[in-house]
Amino acid sequence: MIYREIISVMMLSFFGKALSSCTHALKDGYNCCSGCSVSYEDETGKWGIENGQWCGIDSSCDSKDCWALAEGYNCCSPGTPVSITDSKGKWGIENEEWCGIIDTTPSNGSCWAEAEGFRCCKGCEAIYIDGDKRWGVENMEWCGIIESNCKAKTTTTTKGKQTTTKDKQTTTKVKTTTSSGTSSKPTGDNHSTQTKYGWSPGNDQVLPGYLSTKGRHIVDEKGRKVRLAGISWFGGETTNLSPHGLWAKPLDHFIKVIKDHGYNHIRYPWTNEMLFPGAKTESINAMENPDLVDLTPLEVMDAVIDACGKAGLKVYLDRHRPLSGGQSELWYISKVDEKKWIEDWQFLAKRYKGNPTVIGADLHNEPHGTACWGCGETQRDWRLAAERCGNAIHEVNPDWLIIVEGNDHYGEEGWQKGEGYWWGGMLKGVKENPVRLKKPNKLVYSAHDYDKNVHMQDWFKVSSFPDNMPEIWDDKWGYIVKEDIAPVLIGEFGSLLRDKTDVKWLQNLISYMNKNTVHWTFWCLNPNSGDTEGILGYDWETVNTQKDGILDPGKVPNFLIK
Repeated sequence: MIYREIISVMMLSFFGKALSSCTHALKDGYNCCSGCSVSYEDETGKWGIENGQWCGIDSSCDSKDCWALAEGYNCCSPGTPVSITDSKGKWGIENEEWCGIIDTTPSNGSCWAEAEGFRCCKGCEAIYIDGDKRWGVENMEWCGIIESNCKAKTTTTTKGKQTTTKDKQTTTKVKTTTSSGTSSKPTGDNHSTQTKYGWSPGNDQVLPGYLSTKGRHIVDEKGRKVRLAGISWFGGETTNLSPHGLWAKPLDHFIKVIKDHGYNHIRYPWTNEMLFPGAKTESINAMENPDLVDLTPLEVMDAVIDACGKAGLKVYLDRHRPLSGGQSELWYISKVDEKKWIEDWQFLAKRYKGNPTVIGADLHNEPHGTACWGCGETQRDWRLAAERCGNAIHEVNPDWLIIVEGNDHYGEEGWQKGEGYWWGGMLKGVKENPVRLKKPNKLVYSAHDYDKNVHMQDWFKVSSFPDNMPEIWDDKWGYIVKEDIAPVLIGEFGSLLRDKTDVKWLQNLISYMNKNTVHWTFWCLNPNSGDTEGILGYDWETVNTQKDGILDPGKVPNFLIK
């Protein structure tokens, strides 16, 4: 606990929680959960699983004041400095534990930036937008813009290339099992009304037609072997509901960087929230992207796809999270149930049917925690859910590849005390329980793999690291291609490249994927991924030549391989 100044207050809070906030579980003989990760919801309340047993989710997890409770953390005391910012919010550290910082941005003229360790600006010129906060630079230091001192808030312009960047925190938050975030935006079953589509099928000159699979290979319509080697450009899954960086540079700039550096596709993360009625993008700069600023999130996706098609790049869509507030263990939450998940996928599949730029669907990002593989329980067997969704997509668009990520454990005890791996990275269950699509030649398995900067796993601590990794990759996902079962796509991997072992790890992974014809999508183009950063620097222009250069041996700009 964070607040320990007065023991009686702590005990009162504890007893109040035990006696009243979790009554739906206590009356049925179950304990209350210590965290807020929701595995199931019925008419009595919300339920989780801890230590292999069902437990009741405390009603305090629904508190709008402390958003971090839903992520399994407490909220910070007022004035706690920001240690790291991710898509869920701002995080601090108290008593050597992570805590969520409550956004208390005032509407008056006080200096809100002081709570984050910065001064407020004297002027009003913004060079970076963070949700509803705008930042400037004065005297070579970041400062927060006080909106009440400025004119009515409008889309801001950016200067030319900036040489000053906000001090980047080197601390990264370890991934833990979390539940989905919440959102105050309206929900509903109707998709956004479109006034203009802003897209047309790509010119498709580089690789005509659609893709299928043959054993471990992906092939084009002529049966030629194809290799996917691309990059993720995130932001569409965040509260921005559009790719990040469009506040600093025009869309064509990013497409040119990706194309000129030899990547052949983009992974486009999205959230179901972008399809809610009235959904709007944030932080698109009207000066840099005048054609995008008034578009809906869906229309921005259209525009990115169109630009990719014209450049000869392919795109696959990644349902990264149900709501922009955070990832979910399972493919559904109470606000976005399985039916909605499938309906939204079918909507997008219909929309882009006939557009050969869009090649497939990454069904759900990083299943983990209670998501099992092959356990047979409809509500949490990810393999069965992937079959239901993949087949439903093919009912409306039979051309797409169906990309199915792993979960994070092997065997029913894995997520508690047995064999675990990265979120979305464990595919050992495929051998006994393969995904069974009605169109089996459209199935691609996907795993995520990271280095020690994301989390210090046991295999990073042995003396032979990183030369021990090929054996681990064989065991977790590599056997699928080695045994010619199906193609494997490493849908996320990345590194800060802080030391020689990081460099060697990434070199080894590229070498392994080249040798075994494994497809890949690097994480990421963006600089603002806290535990990996990206190919671009914080000016959204400078390319990290070391990182990009290590990827060069694996790039296939024209897709075709022998």
